[in-house]
Amino acid sequence: MKQDIAYFKFLNLPQQVKKANGFRSKKRLDCTQYCNPINYSGLDCLVNHKGMLYFYKDNSDNVVSANSKRQAEWSLTGRSTINGNSVNVTSLYNEDLDYPDIYYGYPNDSRKLSNGDRNPFYRYRHDGYLFIADKDIAELEMIIIPDSRNQIRSYYQMLIDGDFESNINQLRQQAQTYFDYGLAIVS
Repeated sequence: MKQDIAYFKFLNLPQQVKKANGFRSKKRLDCTQYCNPINYSGLDCLVNHKGMLYFYKDNSDNVVSANSKRQAEWSLTGRSTINGNSVNVTSLYNEDLDYPDIYYGYPNDSRKLSNGDRNPFYRYRHDGYLFIADKDIAELEMIIIPDSRNQIRSYYQMLIDGDFESNINQLRQQAQTYFDYGLAIVS
């Protein structure tokens, strides 16, 4: 498939790396690798002053108020550098239980967040996300397809069908270290 995409890999870092960097959260997923040939900047509001990009994996019931028909089990949240508040980045939707490791999502499309703050993802509201995860969502690959929100469920099915396999393998091979945590990270 010919499609402009960006790739980010997130890990629940090994305990030794967490301890060395002063991280205590068991829910934290840090970006360790990326390949961004399209210069996607939709996650930049989550990069902290050290240059780290990370999410917190949380049960959606704790984060999202949604119609029961659109409920996802998991949600990714982060701290926005724009307003300093925690923000829901996306929910992880899985509509095919035969593929429990594949999800899709998209950014919040509201102009303002529920607390009245400006939504840092509003500019990227038309983008779509695909995810490949391990069983515990301790390793998460994020594929971002700009301007694909309306087609993301089709792309999700295409991911299941293997249509993105060569694109993703190429991005994995070209991936670079996102942030050096000072210790070897096995991924």
